[in-house]
Amino acid sequence: MHDRKNPDLHLSEMETKVLLEFFPQGICAFDLEMTGLSALFDKIIEIAACKLLPSGEVEFFHELINPLISIPEHTIPYHGLTNEDLRDAPSLKKPLQAFLKFYGHLPLVAHNALFDASFLIRGIHEYNFEISLSSVFDSCRMGRAIYKKHESPPQDFKLSTMASYYNFEFNHHQALDDAIACLKIFAGSLLEYKKQQRKESFKTLSHIFKLSSFQKAENYLLPNKLKDLKDYVQGQIPIKIKYKGGQFKGEFRPIKPISMLPMPQGLVLYAECLQTDMNKYFLVKKIQGFQVTSTS
Repeated sequence: MHDRKNPDLHLSEMETKVLLEFFPQGICAFDLEMTGLSALFDKIIEIAACKLLPSGEVEFFHELINPLISIPEHTIPYHGLTNEDLRDAPSLKKPLQAFLKFYGHLPLVAHNALFDASFLIRGIHEYNFEISLSSVFDSCRMGRAIYKKHESPPQDFKLSTMASYYNFEFNHHQALDDAIACLKIFAGSLLEYKKQQRKESFKTLSHIFKLSSFQKAENYLLPNKLKDLKDYVQGQIPIKIKYKGGQFKGEFRPIKPISMLPMPQGLVLYAECLQTDMNKYFLVKKIQGFQVTSTS
């Protein structure tokens, strides 16, 4: 395993205690770096995780991965990895298998977990690995739920902003640091949750799905009639889609695609709706067609 960990970044006794109070069997925070945002088209290039055991001991996992494709130049400033860096790294299969063994059936947590978990699910289906019973939690969703009405909330709920809010430093977009930071932020939100004595369960505020919700690989294939969507999604190029349902039912609406992700209900197109200026999830099976449009 490769080490890109900051030795000064660790869980405090208080953070460990609150995490084990809510997750007595342990919990695993993870972070992936990818060539892009769409699990359907892009590739994992780094997997890192921080696993808290019932004993309070912490174990780490970290692997660099050769994606076997060219890494887009515009993504390199974010993760700092080039094809040259990854030339001698293994392809995804063995590191992914080792990571699945590392977390077993433990609960998983990530920041904006839908994106990381979707790549995990895609890889599991690609290699026909067994899907675990792990529940997936989102530290970003939890932070937003806990602090959005707080008297002194963070400026936003990005990982780096939340880390500053909790007064610790880390190397953002280095996956192992991001995983540890995620676990510290999740612990901080749980401490604040206890302080607020919320009526909602912490699961209501932070749980997104179980990995076992994704059993049918065929549900996450792009239909032939929409196969040309790939270039527009990866380039985030505005298009118009005809969607069965919603406010503009049956009409072509302008959107800016962001990513293509698996969800328990099927494949979704995550995009900015240019008519409402809101980001939305569109079920791919309800997209009846699309048209190319100008950016003006």
